[in-house]
Amino acid sequence: MTRPPTAAVRKFNPGLFRADDEDVIAQFAVRRHELDVVLETVWDNLDSPSCQHVLIVAPRGRGKTMLLARAAAELRTNAALAGRVLPVRFMEESHEIFTLADFWLEALFHLAREAGECNPELARELRDTHADLNSRWRERDLADRARASVVEAAELLDRKLVLMVENLQALCGAADDDFGWGLRQALQMEPRIMLVGTATSRFAALDNPQEPFFELFRTIPLDPLDTESCRRLWLAAGGGERSEREIRPLQILTGGNPRLLVIVAAFASSKSLRRLMDELVALIDDHTEYFRNHLEGMAKTERRVYLAAIDLWRPSSAAEIADRARIDVRTVSAMLGRLVERGAVMAEEREGKRYYCAAERLYCIYYKMRRERDDAEIVRQFIDFISVFYSEEEIHDILPLWKEEAAQSPAIREGIGRAIAESPYIRDIVLDRSWLGLAEGIGTADARIAAHALFNKAITQERAGDVEAGIATFDDIVARFGGSEAPEVQKVVARALVNKGVMQGRTGDVKAGIATYDDVAARFGSSETPELQRLVAIALFNKSFMQEQAGDIEAGIAAYDNIVVRFGSSEAPELQEQVAKSLFSKGIAQVQLGDIEAGIATFDNVVARFGSSKAPEIRGQVAYSLFNKGVAQGQLGDTEAGIATFDDVVARFGSSEAPEIWEQVASASALINKGSALGRAGDAEAEIAAYDDVVARFGSSKTPELQKLVAIALFNKGTALGRAGDAEARIAAYGGVVTRFGSSEAPELREEVARSFVFKALTQYAVGGTESALSTCDETDRWLNSVADNGAPDGGWWTTAKGAVSGVRAAALAVHGRRQAAIEAFRSACAISEPGDDLTMKLLVLSAIELAAGGASPGDMIDALARDGAKAGALDPLLVALLRRAGGTVRVPTEMLEVANDIDKKIEERKAARNASERPATDE
Repeated sequence: MTRPPTAAVRKFNPGLFRADDEDVIAQFAVRRHELDVVLETVWDNLDSPSCQHVLIVAPRGRGKTMLLARAAAELRTNAALAGRVLPVRFMEESHEIFTLADFWLEALFHLAREAGECNPELARELRDTHADLNSRWRERDLADRARASVVEAAELLDRKLVLMVENLQALCGAADDDFGWGLRQALQMEPRIMLVGTATSRFAALDNPQEPFFELFRTIPLDPLDTESCRRLWLAAGGGERSEREIRPLQILTGGNPRLLVIVAAFASSKSLRRLMDELVALIDDHTEYFRNHLEGMAKTERRVYLAAIDLWRPSSAAEIADRARIDVRTVSAMLGRLVERGAVMAEEREGKRYYCAAERLYCIYYKMRRERDDAEIVRQFIDFISVFYSEEEIHDILPLWKEEAAQSPAIREGIGRAIAESPYIRDIVLDRSWLGLAEGIGTADARIAAHALFNKAITQERAGDVEAGIATFDDIVARFGGSEAPEVQKVVARALVNKGVMQGRTGDVKAGIATYDDVAARFGSSETPELQRLVAIALFNKSFMQEQAGDIEAGIAAYDNIVVRFGSSEAPELQEQVAKSLFSKGIAQVQLGDIEAGIATFDNVVARFGSSKAPEIRGQVAYSLFNKGVAQGQLGDTEAGIATFDDVVARFGSSEAPEIWEQVASASALINKGSALGRAGDAEAEIAAYDDVVARFGSSKTPELQKLVAIALFNKGTALGRAGDAEARIAAYGGVVTRFGSSEAPELREEVARSFVFKALTQYAVGGTESALSTCDETDRWLNSVADNGAPDGGWWTTAKGAVSGVRAAALAVHGRRQAAIEAFRSACAISEPGDDLTMKLLVLSAIELAAGGASPGDMIDALARDGAKAGALDPLLVALLRRAGGTVRVPTEMLEVANDIDKKIEERKAARNASERPATDE
């Protein structure tokens, strides 16, 4: 007898029994698209001579087991499928599988259980067979006999078996070396067996061509739940009906983790903090090994930064995380960039600053419970969520229960106390605090506390994605307290207006944002309060920036001038910073308008005013003002003055011990630009020395921004050496980029590595080292493929590099007379390249010249070029030249014909040169 579909949603092991099918189907509220993909694959496999296998990949708690349970329920209850397939679910943890024989014995065991309903007699036979084979564990052919028994049972049942195996990455890690290849062979040979597996992450066997599971599976990732999915699951779990806007705080709290969301839904029905903590303890116990493995998989410094972020829990600045991690802030910034790119950490902008927090809140809970045993902090965080998710009336209804639980639990009592102490909004709600023993020092809610409460509410609304509600709450602050003369209240009003302007800018309402910033200046522009002056300066600067964004650069310049007039004489550090920023931005805007001399004068003004400042933020404006002055001087053609300015940047900020990363970045950039200027002036030796200086000063840096500049310097050095005729040193310079940065995961460094690979191969080809060029092409392809396997972006630098290296390969193969291989490489370059990819287009012309000079059929190249009209358009002169060589008559504009004639001439010259070299020709 099946239970009604109103049974509670299981957090662990859903759909464990056949009787669960109704509940699983009724409760399955999310992952419908992923279910459709699994079932679509099953349908496709029904009449196929071989099966496509599926792997569901996601961290723990994302719903892999529930998805398998729902798929199994569908296979059992769908009339069209039930008679043709049979799901065979393994245990969630296959602890007994160490060999291929263990796997097939486990499959036989679970098949006997699944077959019981449709064929009891066969089920008994399978149990007997399993017992018999278990006793023959010493026999060498045990795996083959167990597999044969499974396949024979499938034939007797006349059904395809869908083996559902969880945690495939752990199973493969525990099994012997032959397991993967043996399982792959069986899955490819047996048309009656389909595998649907799960894994907590992509593992090596999936992505390495030398590993057994490479390209075996159709992979289905389970991303964190979006807001609508959270709403549906919340409803299914008994949390009640909520709008998407109301559910957004829940999505933030849980990180879109279904398992954690179901636990929070249980709180919605009980309102018990004690029960919530018990559920979380059980969840953490279940995940502890997984959490440990996740952390141990990080590099040491990266792990320290990540642990600091999850310990802080709430969004924190890089400086706060650096203090917690006890690591230099520059290193922390670099590590945070990597963690954000990998999805482990989220970043958000607020009040002009960047804040970071863990993407998966489960890790914060784990860390607080396991390392710090700080249950009170989890209670406090949860109350923060409650203050947004529930109305004041609902919270008041919950308070009596919390009072009872706080009396019994120190952790709950302390957590509520922390929440009251840190949030004026919660203080305002929890009026009767005496029962917590926390009344002392809190006082009654006054205008300042009420304004702060609303401000916190608006910020929370913004974080929850409801910008309109946040703006409305800021408006409420201004309406209620805008007339106050109390400085502390005025500060809250000013901050509310500044943040409102930022929100309006994010929504694209530039006009409204500018009006809001004007309101700040009108209300508080004459104030002598330092904090209000700072906020007015920020508002005016933001207004200037908005005006520039809107295309009114002249108005932006006028607004920057206004800041300088208002605050230029102030000695307050925060106002000096705003003046320096405004002057620098004004100089950039003047250069953009074409008034380069005025821009240079403004940059000089920054240096004159603030050149001796020790404040890090102001020193940054000085450094970049000098750097942009040097660039502007180069635009005016005053190379000598530009070089002198770049030297000034290096002299002031070029120490490798500079306290701020931007000082080193400005210095490295200045040296690179100095080198370029020297190169344009014809001083190759001094140019190369400038690039060497970059490498000597900053080559050991681990900061991505500086690593990119070092890579650019090495690449530019290679180009300069090429102009000087030293091909060997040029190749070595390009190779230096690859050696130093080839293993980096930073996209900007990968782009420089790809570019260096291509130009190294091209240089080797150009000097006649075609064997070396082909070897570099092979190395480049391997590297590009490894990058793609780890999530390289489509298009962009990756596509350019892939197309370009195919072009070099085609040219080098053509020189060797390997025409067929060269034509294939030429076709590949044509297929990969994109319109506007100048480098690959030039290499296609080069390789076509080599092919034609070696006697390749023009028709093959014409066919490859003509496949994509958009690309062919960029190569029309080449196409014309080839068509004419094929005997065709072409009518094109004179100028295109002249270019085609030049190409044809180069083909003949190259043909003559190759004949003179008497290179023996071979063909494939």
